Amino acid sequence: MTRHSFCALRGALATLAVAAASVAHAADPGITDSVIRIGISAPLTGPVAAVGAVSEGIKVRVAAANAAGGVKMGDGKTRTIELTVQDDGIDPQRTLTNVRKMVEQGEVFALLGISGTPNNQAIGKYVEQKKVPNLFMYSGVQELQEGPNWMIGLVPSFTTEAAAFAEHLKASKPDAKVAVLFLNTETGLTFKSALAGALKGSRVKVLAEQAVTPVDPTIDTQMSNLKASGADTLVIIAPPRQGAQAVKFAAESGWKPVTLLSYIASSVAALRPAGLDNAMGLITSQFIKPVDSPAFAEDTAVKRYLADHAAAKPRFDKTDSQGQVGYVTGEALIRVLEQMKQPTRQAMMDVARQMNKVEVGLLLPGITLTTQGSADPYPIESLQLVRFDGAQYAPLGKPMSFEGKTPRHN
Repeated sequence: MTRHSFCALRGALATLAVAAASVAHAADPGITDSVIRIGISAPLTGPVAAVGAVSEGIKVRVAAANAAGGVKMGDGKTRTIELTVQDDGIDPQRTLTNVRKMVEQGEVFALLGISGTPNNQAIGKYVEQKKVPNLFMYSGVQELQEGPNWMIGLVPSFTTEAAAFAEHLKASKPDAKVAVLFLNTETGLTFKSALAGALKGSRVKVLAEQAVTPVDPTIDTQMSNLKASGADTLVIIAPPRQGAQAVKFAAESGWKPVTLLSYIASSVAALRPAGLDNAMGLITSQFIKPVDSPAFAEDTAVKRYLADHAAAKPRFDKTDSQGQVGYVTGEALIRVLEQMKQPTRQAMMDVARQMNKVEVGLLLPGITLTTQGSADPYPIESLQLVRFDGAQYAPLGKPMSFEGKTPRHN
């Protein structure tokens, strides 16, 4: 081979290599060198419109990032985040319709923070077929986390919270007689099953269970039945409105059981309709810093959240845990973007499924985001139990960690 031929061959090979690399790193729909488009379907109206605060919280964090110039992603380019938010009224079919429209017409790169177990179930097959990331769902049901390749949650599994409640009862009230008010969806059924499993072999007994739905105008009948069971402990896994109704009924009916309320309905803002005095002594779990607590008054992340909240003027109260979850979701998205070295949907999922103690400022000290592929798909697996003193929550014992060992349910 002549020198000229060799040089020509080398040049051709170099050209092919560059072309191959270009194909390998070709951007997926929904992302340019300056913008990444993210879609959200949320219950902005309807019976659980309070949960719409999750999407509002995402908007608060994203607005702050964009105002600062955008996010410098792992491929070296700085992009602003363009959010598209569609109302689904918590109707799963509307969620699917919204997602189809955003993916096929709006060309969003990924979905983010979609609320509701049935809603995420409704879009599961579609996002798997289209290979569109459904990132950081607002659902703690295991089946959504374990198995799908293109879906990942953020908040602790409901089995983790149920186990934390069970451990508390076994230690502090070993002969407790329990009544359970549960949401009659996969959310409540998962929690209820996990609670029963975690209590197995102990002296704590579940005496009665009553179901609620998000559209129940009142829950007096269910609560009357639970009170009549003779239970001295009430466990509530319900939406914010029904959770507040249950707390108010238990206090004002003269029952006054020890009450454990799931984090999904436990923010101070959600409890105000019940009367904060009626919520005195209530126990719940937290993984986010209580932004109104004197203990975190000088915390840098809390100060930033409060400043971002004030600047954005969202529809949710600054103490609303749903909005705070959304803010954390927005920051978790930013952490993923910062690590993505290619503008592809697969790169996004690869980063989300291999997080190693990723810090998000508003999470409680010691709680980080960690995942290990299909072996451990749960980013948050630690909870702090807290008790309400009539104005704010105070820690109850030490944080409980289930890192790498999220409990399963039957």
